[in-house]
Amino acid sequence: MFFSTEFSEIISSAVIAVFVGLLIAAALNDLCVYRIPNWVVMAIVALYPIFVFSTELQVDWLYALAGAAGAFAIGFALFSFGVMGGGDVKLISAVALWAGPAHLVEFLFVTAIVGGVMSIIMVTPARLALASAFDTIGLRRPREILLANVLPYGVAIAVGGVVVGLRQMTA
Repeated sequence: MFFSTEFSEIISSAVIAVFVGLLIAAALNDLCVYRIPNWVVMAIVALYPIFVFSTELQVDWLYALAGAAGAFAIGFALFSFGVMGGGDVKLISAVALWAGPAHLVEFLFVTAIVGGVMSIIMVTPARLALASAFDTIGLRRPREILLANVLPYGVAIAVGGVVVGLRQMTA
C-alpha cells in the first residue's frame, strides 16, 4: 500500500467497481454478439496492478499470476478441442488473476454453477418456454439467444468475477 488508508480504500473500491463494470460489459457483449472484446480483457488485466498497489489486503500476486497462467493453459486446451471460445479463455484467465489463491476456487465454483444452470436451460424444454415468453413480451434478442446453439459462457464467468469483486470489496 502506497497511499493513506482513506485514499487507498477509495482507489481500491473504485478499481473494483470498474472491474465489475468491465465484467458486465463482457457479459452483455457475449450475449449480444457472442464475442468478448480484447480491450475489455486487457483493461481487466491492466487494472489488477492498480488494485494490488492500492488495497490494504495482502495480495499474493505471484500465486495469482500462477493461477491465471494455469487457467489459461487449461482453457487453451479446452479451446483446442472446441469446448470453449477464445474470448472465454481470455476472460476466465483475467478473472482468475483477480481471484488469486484466496478466491480462485470460489470463482470457479460460481462460474461452473451458473454455466451449468445455463446449460441445463439450453438442453431442456425450459429453453423453448423461455424463448416463447420473451417473444410474447417483445424481447427478440433474449429469444434469439435461447434458440441459438451457442452458450454465451462469458455470462457465467462474469457472474463468478462479480462475486470475486464483491468478496474483495467486503474483505
